[in-house]
Amino acid sequence: MMEWIKKHDVVTKVFSLLVAIVLWMYVIESTDAPGTKRFTNVDIQFQGIETLQENGLTILEGADATVSVEVTGERKKLNQVERDNLMVVVDVSTITGPGDYTRTCMASIYPAVSGLTVSRSPDQIELKIDRIINKSVPVELDIQGTMPEGYVLDTDTLLEPDAVDVQGPEDVLDSIAYAYATVDVSDLRQTSTVKVSYTLVDAAGNPVDMKNIVLPTPSVSVTLTVHKAGEVPLTLDVTMIPGVPESAVSYSIEPSSITIKGSPEILSTINTINLGSVSVATLLEQGETQVTLPLILPNGVTADDVPSEATVTFDFSQLGDKTLTLPATQFLPQDGFTYDTQSLDVRVVGTDSAVAALMPEDLTVSFDSTGLEEGTHTVTAAITCNAADVAVIGRYEITVTKVAS
Repeated sequence: MMEWIKKHDVVTKVFSLLVAIVLWMYVIESTDAPGTKRFTNVDIQFQGIETLQENGLTILEGADATVSVEVTGERKKLNQVERDNLMVVVDVSTITGPGDYTRTCMASIYPAVSGLTVSRSPDQIELKIDRIINKSVPVELDIQGTMPEGYVLDTDTLLEPDAVDVQGPEDVLDSIAYAYATVDVSDLRQTSTVKVSYTLVDAAGNPVDMKNIVLPTPSVSVTLTVHKAGEVPLTLDVTMIPGVPESAVSYSIEPSSITIKGSPEILSTINTINLGSVSVATLLEQGETQVTLPLILPNGVTADDVPSEATVTFDFSQLGDKTLTLPATQFLPQDGFTYDTQSLDVRVVGTDSAVAALMPEDLTVSFDSTGLEEGTHTVTAAITCNAADVAVIGRYEITVTKVAS
């Protein structure tokens, strides 16, 4: 093996190759052989942006444009250049109104390195300039979810503010229809105030590009008033006719109940809502079977879709009703008085069986003579009925005369 190496002079050849490589590297480093460095997606710096803003303008399109930069020159000098040394500038200070503009990109190295050439691609960019305006946008609140059982949400939801001020390019702001906000009430059991963010949308409900928009108020305050809800029956105080069983008269109320809402403390004290009182005797005297009464809610209680009145309908079908003619023989005599009225038609009501069996002789007529002087007088007749489960309806008058003693 050693003989083969000596024969072919391998050591000398390997050494020569290494020397050649070292010399080549030295030449590369020490000579002015040119090279190129390429940088892509280099950001652009805009010169005169303050002047643009002072004129009430903004860059709507093109502000995020980038360029490619090539640096050519001596390799040793190229090694000094990194991305952070590159500066690409576009001057917008001469733009005074909205519109489409083409502006030249100026590329350089900072700090400067002599002997290097800088080029950029593209060398021009397209800009769309728009006017900056302010606009008041109404807030529309979307209440989502279903209230927990037994709780209701008041319709008077307070939104503060109910419109938000927006600043941005005129073209973008013209497309904004409203600010869309949502709030979920699925777990809401008490009156609450929450902060919610919103999204600016167009008339079709599509979100608007927010890139160039300034929002002084990024959220709105929503006050949600929560009530406890419960169904309570409507009741009525019925003044029955003395002597007539309550079972002979029935009635119904429409509506029979309503759903009310209020604080839990108030609702816990309310079991019914009373409509007031009705006299059965008055209805019979007037020939009415139906009465309308105002539906007044207790203090601190509200209700949705509730009528202002309730209708009470009476059923008198189980009530017997007839008129008896009482002759003068049924008039109780009183000393010093004579009856000028010789008969009296009296209406009686009661259970069917009791009224059917009632006869004129079951009733008597009298009057109060206190304070009456000599002469003829019209007085109130007092009708007395000896039968059970019946009563006299109405007021009656008779004529009497007080004779001289």
